[in-house]
Amino acid sequence: MAEAGMIPFGAIIGVIVALRLLSRNQEGQSQQASPYATNSSYLFLTIVLVIPSTLFTLFGLLAGVWFFAPFTLLGIALCFPWTVARHVFIPLGWPRWASRFSYLAMMSWGSDARGGQALAAAWALLRARNPSAEARAYVEAKLEAADSPLRGAGIVAHGLMAASRGDLETARVLCRSVSLLDRRVAPRLARKLALEWCLADAAAHGRWREVLVISQKGSGSYSLAAFFRASARRLLAEPHAGRVVLISWWVLALRWWATWPLLKRAWRTPPRRASLLDLEAGETQAADRLARALELHAALARVPAGHEALALSAAAVAWDEALDSSKVHDLAAERAQGVGPLAGAEALDVLGDEVAEELAAWALAREVKLAQLEPGSDMVENVAYRVRNELLERIESAAQDMTYRLAERRPLPSEEEWRHFLALQHQCTLATSLGGLEVRRLAFDAVNVPLCNLGAWLFNERQEKAIANGMFRWLLEESRDVGTEEDCRRYQNNVGCGA
Repeated sequence: MAEAGMIPFGAIIGVIVALRLLSRNQEGQSQQASPYATNSSYLFLTIVLVIPSTLFTLFGLLAGVWFFAPFTLLGIALCFPWTVARHVFIPLGWPRWASRFSYLAMMSWGSDARGGQALAAAWALLRARNPSAEARAYVEAKLEAADSPLRGAGIVAHGLMAASRGDLETARVLCRSVSLLDRRVAPRLARKLALEWCLADAAAHGRWREVLVISQKGSGSYSLAAFFRASARRLLAEPHAGRVVLISWWVLALRWWATWPLLKRAWRTPPRRASLLDLEAGETQAADRLARALELHAALARVPAGHEALALSAAAVAWDEALDSSKVHDLAAERAQGVGPLAGAEALDVLGDEVAEELAAWALAREVKLAQLEPGSDMVENVAYRVRNELLERIESAAQDMTYRLAERRPLPSEEEWRHFLALQHQCTLATSLGGLEVRRLAFDAVNVPLCNLGAWLFNERQEKAIANGMFRWLLEESRDVGTEEDCRRYQNNVGCGA
């Protein structure tokens, strides 16, 4: 019995050695042989020291020596550092301890251990109720350390930091962008957490179609993504969106408490889908063409999602009929008396241009696909031309600014470089979605050289290989569809250089 009361020097030494890793200075570490290598030093330490020490204290605790209790708990925590960080320190909003235990979980972060530390700290800051200025400064320092070079976990960390500042749009863009990176520099855990945050954010704001897209394209958290997808399908009143599938994925997701409110909402009878206002009959039928065009124009403000193309086509056709009607021509001529013989026609042209400008702005705001508009209308063609022109002007302007900056060799922080690329890529994607293949080809021609030069500069001179590789991957995908064979070969070689 005397041995049971001995002080566990072995356990204490093991714990001290493990805790030393929490304050270890990483700047003096030698460069790893491979840029994708995983630091497994703590795994070795866990197997050699932490697990044996924890088992020793556990056996002592089972023998009735309560002195071992705190050492046992600490040993268990050190054996499962990410579990402790995820379920204890992050919910409590403690960035420092979340970051330290995340560092011990370096195996989970692959080649981006610094990014993993920053991600855990930023997530804890996001969960904190009233974070202090000191906590924010600590997270900013971790983000700065993760920017050299910037990789997948670091990008997600910047996204969560933006969310903590209330900049949700930047957070969404950054978290979704992880899918563009080489998986060797985008740890699976980072991709999983980014997917979960994007799903939760889209669901919280009622963007159920976006939930469907994210749940199908993301990687990691398959069961949770499937539950969100099943919930979105029911809330959108899609066919075959049954309750059995919903409850099955809810059980498999293992997030019962957090997802219970969404389950209750999706379990109820799906809401009736809004229908487009019938402006063809009843009291809404205007007595004359101008009044009808004005009525359809005003009705655009309350058009439900999914009916934008039909509503825009109806308004455009109505304006064609109104501007061609004799009553409108007579009204314009009457108002133009004493001004000049051509004043009435000029006024109609100005009115037509203003209407087309407003309809084009509405089409851009609601992201109406031009291919879905009814052909044969002059106003529709005018609106489509303005939409395509505006989309391409935005892309060309951003590409030109990038060219000037590269010529002057004005570097931006790594995270800002990535965000600038994502903004340009989003404009190209939007132009493709609205304008079709021809607009996609013109957009690629505008960004091809500037983005290629930016990626080469980041890769060769600034050693930001991960984000440069992400740019080349997107350019390769575009070049395969709308580029030349030379473009494809160039970007295949660039992607093959690694990240």
